[in-house]
Amino acid sequence: MIAVQTQFMFCTHSLRRRHWGVVMLVRAWSTMNEPIVTIKQGKLRGGVQKSVFGNSFIAFHEIPFAAPPIGELRFKDPQSPAPWTGIKETAKTSGIRGTQLRKEQTVDVIGQEDCLYLNVYTNSLSERKPVMFWIHGGAYQIGSGSFVEYRPDYLVAKDVVVVSTNYRLGAFGFLNLGHKSAPGNQGLKDVIAALQWVKENIANFGGDPNNVTIFGASAGGVLAHALAVSPRAQGLFHKAIMQSGLLTCPWSLNQSKPERCFRLAKVLGNDSTDPEDVVQYLRTVDANDIVKAVDRILTQQEKADFDIPFGLNTDEMAENPVLPFPLEEMLTKEARVPVIVGYASHEFLMFANEASTKKPTEFLNFQMKRLASLMNLGPDESNKLFKAIENTYFDGKIGPEKIDQLVRFVSDVYFGIPAKLYVQDRVKRTSAPTYFYVYTYVGNQKTYTDMFADRIVKGASHTDEMAYLLYLCPLKLEDPEPPAIGTKDRATLERLTRMWTNFGKTGNPTSSLDEYVKDIWEPATEDKIKYLDISDEPALLSMKSNILNLN
Repeated sequence: MIAVQTQFMFCTHSLRRRHWGVVMLVRAWSTMNEPIVTIKQGKLRGGVQKSVFGNSFIAFHEIPFAAPPIGELRFKDPQSPAPWTGIKETAKTSGIRGTQLRKEQTVDVIGQEDCLYLNVYTNSLSERKPVMFWIHGGAYQIGSGSFVEYRPDYLVAKDVVVVSTNYRLGAFGFLNLGHKSAPGNQGLKDVIAALQWVKENIANFGGDPNNVTIFGASAGGVLAHALAVSPRAQGLFHKAIMQSGLLTCPWSLNQSKPERCFRLAKVLGNDSTDPEDVVQYLRTVDANDIVKAVDRILTQQEKADFDIPFGLNTDEMAENPVLPFPLEEMLTKEARVPVIVGYASHEFLMFANEASTKKPTEFLNFQMKRLASLMNLGPDESNKLFKAIENTYFDGKIGPEKIDQLVRFVSDVYFGIPAKLYVQDRVKRTSAPTYFYVYTYVGNQKTYTDMFADRIVKGASHTDEMAYLLYLCPLKLEDPEPPAIGTKDRATLERLTRMWTNFGKTGNPTSSLDEYVKDIWEPATEDKIKYLDISDEPALLSMKSNILNLN
């Protein structure tokens, strides 16, 4: 009798376990096929998205994280989004982006002012997975975080939650009249608002609000760096990756000058010098007209310098400043979190033009003066610098045939040397790990350089690595498949996504070694600045302590 009872109890327990397993499977199937999440403003229904690798993930597209910045909210700090009733459908994307000029034809305006939406991608709504928060670039003027531009397939495959966000662009995001009515940095405040949304809501999507990694390239890298130094962003993220863009780059900060913004109003019909009057007037102007007028506010010299009419600026005059101190002071207040920072060997390939290649000596002299200014050098030191540049990059003699050397040097002026100086300074200021890299891999995936320019020499151009971190939809139309297994491109994809997500998970990009990530990437230290050369055969190298061998 006891044996029978025991057997009955065992069978009942087994049936219960099977029943519970069936229930869990049903719930998992239901969640995957009918993903509904509740946040403060209401319910969201996402959708199942087939990955380019053949598996699936859950996507929530175009979730409003702030009120539409239109009408009286144009140029103002982002406001909380309104709640809704019922279930908001977010399974599909419409490709929302901020108002901007079309990349290919500068006479066409695309996008919309009502652009403050973010996207969440996850393998499941359970657990507490690390969050990778992507900030797009585009010189503060173009781009979006939309699924139709950047798909997360490569990163989601590594079991992280990926968030991508829009922010206001151009004058809408960075109008600075030197006054509290328009202090600039609205776009940065948008990103901060998106991070606050993540902190409040991402747990409902299977993400860990206490393990958020911000990462971005170009202007997105600068915005990530701005978050790292902004007192308003502290506690909203826990690691940062800055790719080909830092606040210390000569093009990245204080381009949004008040005189340029007053010029914008004058071009559009208001020549007042009263900031409040100008802001009120600009709120009445059609958004498309504002975008089209931007091309007319820069002088020829300003266009020759950077051709970036708007961007981040210090904003101590704001009622709610986000960059309230001079850069040197803000760097000392930078968040003590692990960072990855790096650049590509031939960044300038995307920007090289006839002036730089047909008149290399004249162009080079201009760039050398800029570098001397960047390094705060006097006349004698500048002369030593110029000689060191000739020896380091051009074997002692500058000539029109040395285009590769010219590209590498200008790449260093705009990206490489600011990154090196930043790393040298940061390792003295904090014990938080600083992982430094130089990207040199040249593969077969199309990148944005191939969309904008002809490659005049072989090398890794500006943001080339993004083709191996995110699926770049506009560039995959003719080649929609991911890189094939067994190719160098696939190995680079696996290597980068594993290192970036390892870093997101643990703060160490090589915390897990395998066939793609074979060697330890050591952080830079004050005694030895090491960097990872990311090529088809990555190697850890040591940077010279004297960047240009100045004696």
